[in-house]
Amino acid sequence: MYRLSTSLPYLLARLGVRMGDLFVQVVGKDGLTLPMYRVLAALAEQGRPLRLGELAALTSAEMSTLSRLIADMHRDGIVFRERPQNNQRSLQVSLTPHGAALAERFMPVAAHYEKVATGAMTAKEAAALKATLAQIYENLDRLERDLASGAIEKLVGPEPRPRATRARGERSPSPRRTSTAS
Repeated sequence: MYRLSTSLPYLLARLGVRMGDLFVQVVGKDGLTLPMYRVLAALAEQGRPLRLGELAALTSAEMSTLSRLIADMHRDGIVFRERPQNNQRSLQVSLTPHGAALAERFMPVAAHYEKVATGAMTAKEAAALKATLAQIYENLDRLERDLASGAIEKLVGPEPRPRATRARGERSPSPRRTSTAS
């Protein structure tokens, strides 16, 4: 039987929110948000300028949100935004020296958070967990196909009939009282 409290998406979201909230307590002191840190870490990890689409894929951010975020980070001197000579419609993002210094400061903190979260797991067990999570993410491609084909609609079933609602201010009928006296 499905239970929210033990469902994979719930447990993953709960973990991500809690770790994110704890991490923001550190990076927030430097004016960073969690999405900003993810951009910093993605750029530092790749070690080269990235197009917005690449950053969106690496950070799981929506393009419109990411575009505004990059504008804010550019204004704050954390990233450079450049249009490549060979493609003026594209926008590439790279770290400024200040952004690189922030990434260098906070990536070890993120590694510590991960180490604390994995607790007594061995390095091999933690790597297996990460590989499993990556595989689960890739498995979601099937859900996209199921949504596109209408297969999920079959699971949803027909829309329930609306219940009768009372007009505002109308009192609900009193329950019938039955006498228990004999």
